[in-house]
Amino acid sequence: MRKKKLAVLFPGIGYTCDKPLLYYGGKLAAFCGYEVWRVTYGNFPSDVKKDAEKMEAAAQSALKQAEKLLKDEDFSEREILFLSKSIGTVVAAAYAKKHDLRVKSVSFTPVEQTFLYAEGEGIMFHGTADPWTKDTERIQKKCGRIGQKLYLVDSGNHSLETGDVTADIRNLEEIMQRVKEYIGYRFYGWECADVKPVSKKYAAVKNPRMLYDLLSEVWCADTCAPRMRGDWTPENRTLGQCSITAFLAQDIFGGKVCGILRPGGNYHCYNVIRNSSVRFILRKKRSVSGMNI
Repeated sequence: MRKKKLAVLFPGIGYTCDKPLLYYGGKLAAFCGYEVWRVTYGNFPSDVKKDAEKMEAAAQSALKQAEKLLKDEDFSEREILFLSKSIGTVVAAAYAKKHDLRVKSVSFTPVEQTFLYAEGEGIMFHGTADPWTKDTERIQKKCGRIGQKLYLVDSGNHSLETGDVTADIRNLEEIMQRVKEYIGYRFYGWECADVKPVSKKYAAVKNPRMLYDLLSEVWCADTCAPRMRGDWTPENRTLGQCSITAFLAQDIFGGKVCGILRPGGNYHCYNVIRNSSVRFILRKKRSVSGMNI
């Protein structure tokens, strides 16, 4: 069955999808419920980083190769995530813009040409010792203009590495934590939400993360609490869904439903399952929906 969420990995020149940033980024995307595709391209001119014209030519060549690979794919009605590295950040941004796709993006070590196309929601990572884009302040300003969050790796090169193995492992862990926070599920505690269904009847819903995926296609104004229905929007789809979600989660995963008195006399419903201390709460803007597992 085709998954609703799709992640596409765009590699760099010599930095394939099997190298740390894209390898672990792809693994995280898969864990977060994304189907993962990997783009490949090549035949680039030499010394690209020293020549703006060669860089642009290489990016356009890679874009054409990516378009050929993706030409038969249907992106409609899917939540799309682009993870990219170096020249791949140009390709990913240009592809999204050319095909009018609304995507979330994670850009590792963007180059100058990236900002000719980059827009929309995203986060970027830049090493302060990156020889491909030496002007960190310039990168910061450009990220600010398009409204994307920039994370800096002190003394990081074009692979976001410093040469100190211990520091690099620690930095990679922190980078992946940032990626996980950005692409992860919109509820607290999703990383360890691995409770199993209590009945074979619900065996297809393997854990609360999968339930969240399924409900993301179902939550609507009709399932919203009547008192909040007027404020419900597709962009804030978990608004007013706490009670109906909590009782459904109880049917599937067991436990009990509890309530917290809110200002105005209303209650926020949540679940307690197997006396676990793991807590997770749906969070989308003004949402108060939630589950405790």
